[in-house]
This record gives sequence, C-alpha cells and structure tokens, in this order.
Amino acid sequence: MMRSGSLCTILLLVAGMSGFGWLFTFPDHRESVINHTVTITNNLVSSVTQNDDTRFKHNFCESTLQDNASPEVWNSATSFAVSIVPFVYGFPKYRVLHNAARMLAFNGFASAYYHYYLTWFGKQANEVSLILANYFGIWGLTNMYYQRSARRNNLNRYNTLFMYAFLISNTLVKHDILFSSIFGIYVGGTLLMIIQVSWKYDVPCVKNLTVSTIGALGWILSEYYCNEYTMFGHVIWHILFPVGFYKLILEFDKLKHRLPVLQSINE
Repeated sequence: MMRSGSLCTILLLVAGMSGFGWLFTFPDHRESVINHTVTITNNLVSSVTQNDDTRFKHNFCESTLQDNASPEVWNSATSFAVSIVPFVYGFPKYRVLHNAARMLAFNGFASAYYHYYLTWFGKQANEVSLILANYFGIWGLTNMYYQRSARRNNLNRYNTLFMYAFLISNTLVKHDILFSSIFGIYVGGTLLMIIQVSWKYDVPCVKNLTVSTIGALGWILSEYYCNEYTMFGHVIWHILFPVGFYKLILEFDKLKHRLPVLQSINE
C-alpha cells in the first residue's frame, strides 16, 4: 500500500508538471501569467521603496534635536561597539546563547545603518535583531532554569509566539512606541530569568547588571530630558548595555558546560 507521504509527493509532481505544461501549451495565457507576476513584483518593490523613508517617528534625542532628520552621527558611530563586543570576548558554545551573540553582533551594524539613514528598512533590521537577541537569551535561560520540565516547554512556546507577534505587528506600525513597549517587556523577562538562574546556580550578576542598567538609564534619561547634553545618553547605552549583557551571557555559557545536570540540554 502506498504511503501518504509518497502519494503527496506524486500529486505535487503531477500538479507542477501540469502547471508548466499549461503555460507552454497556451502561450497567450502564459504571457498573461508572466505579465501579472511581473506587475505584482513591481508593486511590492515600489511599496517597500516608498515606505523606506524618514517620515515615521523616531524616539531618539539626537534626531529630535535635528527636526527628525538624519544622520544621527553619534548614535551611528557608537553602534559599532555593539558588534565589536562578541568578537572581543568570544562567542558562547551553547547553541542558543551563541545565536543570541550572533544577533547582538549583527545588531551593531543594523543599528549603525538605522541611526545614520533613519529608514524603515534600517528600523526593522535594528529592532528585529534586538528582539531576537533577547528571544534566544530568554530561551537559553529558561532551559537552564527549568531544565527538562513541562513548564520549560510551555514558556518557550509563549516566548516564540510573542516573538512572532512582534515580527508581524512591528512591520505594520510606523511608530517606535510599539517597539519600545515590546522591547521593554522582553528586557523585563530577560532580567527576571537572569536573576532566577543566578540565584539558583550562584552566578555573580550584580556587577554586569549594574553596567547594563546604567546604559539603559542613559538612554531613558536622554529621551525624557532631551537637550544637547543628554542626547549622549543613547551613546552610553550603545557602549555599556552590550558589555554588561554579553558578559552575563558568557557567565551562563560557562555554567551550562560546568554543571553535569545542564550539559545534556542541547536546545
């Protein structure tokens, strides 16, 4: 008896061959389909190009002082510090935390592009990579704290659903307030897991958390009290937050490979 998988494969092949046969048998229809496909593609490209502008609102003091105009020279230049950190300290061995480090390394370049050009594409690259860095960070910490319990699997599912909800919604709303709220929730979740894992396995975290917190406060204060002096608060964020956050990642990576109970967790 033929397996369902084999049957599906045969049906897909027949459908595909029939489609190609239909195109080449009826040239008029073929030309219509091709023209229609080209039109759709051009419309999509045009939509992306038209949306890639600086008219949406940015929540950065440096551009606020420039009437929302690019470039943000200081914010852009210091963004590269975010990418440099993983290469200076080395990448984690634990796969999930390694992915978080890779997202952090990519984010520096994306952030530099965004702050310099203030485009929609740059905004997406910057914000998505930041969310993914936190997504993988929470995933790894959840695995380490709950190990192989059912609660671990449920929390990872919620984490994944939340991440996909952000990816969908963030591309539809041209306003940074959505990202700020979601990123705040993600950072809060990451902070909670950092504290829980640190307490459970006696991992030193106060020093690195303090460094990251100072960076975060610099950004927050620069937006609430924006002037030519406080605008450098985002610069402080670019330098201090990734250092503290990344050194914590490395501490947990060492913990993962030091404790036998955690060495069997590979995802």
